[in-house]
Amino acid sequence: MWNVIAQLLSSNTYMPHGHCYLWQSPLVLLHLLSDGGIALAYFSIPFTLIYFVNQRKDVPFRVIFLLFGAFIVSCGTTHLLEIWTLWYPTYWLSGSVKLFTALISLYTAFELVPLVPQALALPSPFQLETLNRELASQISEREAAEKAVRQLNAELEQRVDERTLELQQTNQQLLVEIAERHQVELALRDSQRLFERIANLTPNILYIFNLTEQRNVYCNRFITEIFGYTPEEIQQMGANVLSDLTHPDDIERVNQHLQRAQSLRDEDYGEIEYRFKDIKGNWHWLLSRETIFERGQDGKAELMLGVASDITQRKQSELDLKQANSQLAERVEELENRTQEMVRLGEMTDFLQACLTVAEAEKTLADLLKLLLPKCSGAVFILKPSRDFLEQVAVWGDCVNIPLHFDPHECWALRRGSLHISQPTSPSLYCQHIHLAATRQTTLCIPMMAQGETLGLLYLELPPTEQFTPVQHRLAETASKQVAIALANLKLRETLQYHSLRDTLTGLFNRRYLEASIERELHRVTRENKSLGLIVMDIDHFKHFNDSFGHEAGDAVLRMVGKFLLQGVRQSDIACRYGGEEFAIILPNASLAETLERAEQIRQGINVQTVNFAGQKLDSITVSSGVASFPDCGMTFEHLFRAADGALYEAKRLGRDRVVCAKFCPVPT
Repeated sequence: MWNVIAQLLSSNTYMPHGHCYLWQSPLVLLHLLSDGGIALAYFSIPFTLIYFVNQRKDVPFRVIFLLFGAFIVSCGTTHLLEIWTLWYPTYWLSGSVKLFTALISLYTAFELVPLVPQALALPSPFQLETLNRELASQISEREAAEKAVRQLNAELEQRVDERTLELQQTNQQLLVEIAERHQVELALRDSQRLFERIANLTPNILYIFNLTEQRNVYCNRFITEIFGYTPEEIQQMGANVLSDLTHPDDIERVNQHLQRAQSLRDEDYGEIEYRFKDIKGNWHWLLSRETIFERGQDGKAELMLGVASDITQRKQSELDLKQANSQLAERVEELENRTQEMVRLGEMTDFLQACLTVAEAEKTLADLLKLLLPKCSGAVFILKPSRDFLEQVAVWGDCVNIPLHFDPHECWALRRGSLHISQPTSPSLYCQHIHLAATRQTTLCIPMMAQGETLGLLYLELPPTEQFTPVQHRLAETASKQVAIALANLKLRETLQYHSLRDTLTGLFNRRYLEASIERELHRVTRENKSLGLIVMDIDHFKHFNDSFGHEAGDAVLRMVGKFLLQGVRQSDIACRYGGEEFAIILPNASLAETLERAEQIRQGINVQTVNFAGQKLDSITVSSGVASFPDCGMTFEHLFRAADGALYEAKRLGRDRVVCAKFCPVPT
């Protein structure tokens, strides 16, 4: 490969063209200028072609332009190489470029051959100009024709008005000359011919109806265009024309209209809208305006002249508009209902968020859900911490088909994790927790889930004749989510509050709660002029349990003491884990003697307790206690605790497993 490239670029094998010209400066300069000028011209032409093609996106045969550009660039390159070989004889390179020029020239020529017929088929500018002139001429002729049609329409309308006026005048003459039958007949024939001419120009159905015989005696040709019947077919129907072609719902109204028409005055007209059947069985709405055309010798109306317009499209538009208005009203009502539901849902959420405990929230659920779902009866069940049964915490309405508690597996909704509908038509799909009565209800079970955890169940039921709508589904699901979230937040709040006030290991109050409670209790007993007892207690040899059996054994001892204190103190007493193995007990309204007696009972009670750990029984547990009371041993918690803590150390110094009263307190006798 490199040898071929070196061969192409080699200039050492041959002599340059300059030797052929004997290096005559004028001759060399002549060839230099001529080949340079040709190359410059060749290179400028492709740029012009490319600019033209880019500016005219609609130019056909774009590929040919590009081939011409490549062909011309290669030709220009051959002339540049002619200049180059005057001094550097790279004839292989020059010949290769000429070969490429020849190939692309031949390819361009071959591509031009099939394009020549297409190019010849393109219209010339002269042909395009001729077509434009013909198009402009046709447009002018069409505008002139339209103008003429408008003028004819105007003249036709004027003629119709004139003919209508003439008809009225003729009718008046007929009424005046009714006694002369022969003249009336002649005038009637003339008027009929004139009437037919006018009727055929009227773009509506023009008819004459015989009130006495209840049949149509005349129709213009528009009856055929609109309904498909010929005037002769209408006349052949006779007295059956109304009963056969009028809509059944409109027949009575049409008959009443005909009866009223008999009492019309000559200058009055009657108007009615009714449906009429065409030859294909389709119904058309007609607007008819009718007036008395001829009266008998007794003055009673016999013939009635009418004009009927097809108002089917207008009626359909009115029906569509009425339906749209009805749908809009229903939508507005639905939106108002949704707004009220969202307001009630928001109020329910606000109430639940305002509750301080789960128990308080459970008391409000029945009234809140009853307002939110007024058409439903229902109940709320909460899943107990053991997660083995659900307990009813709220019920409203006539909900009698449910138990007070049931197993989670008895509900299809809890099994599937989604709402479940039970209907009388599918009795086998009722949940097991529903007590099926003789009259079965339509029920809806919705799991109450929050934070990925199932908290309970919302149960709703309707009478057997009613069904839950999609709107009720969505509202019930939203309500269940809101209730679940509110209960989850309250449980979390109670848990956080419990952990903030309780010691997690023993279940007793922590030191923070002790310090907050003692001040409140001291103020209360001071106000009520009562006493208050304080016991500070410590587990003896607690380090021995940790060293001998491990810290888990020490935790077991602490849990036993905490459990004993929780069960052994009064409800008003405050038992706390003060720190480590040290405990403090506040006894409101207890004297010093009562506090000492209670401390001794606690010591003896703990002494008989046993703790089993890892399959073995731990050593007996003893405690030492220091006792102080308000106001005998101090007026503040700091003084009381210091006195009780000093008594505790004295109990440990005397040998542990005992109760000692504070030094500054009078020992009760």
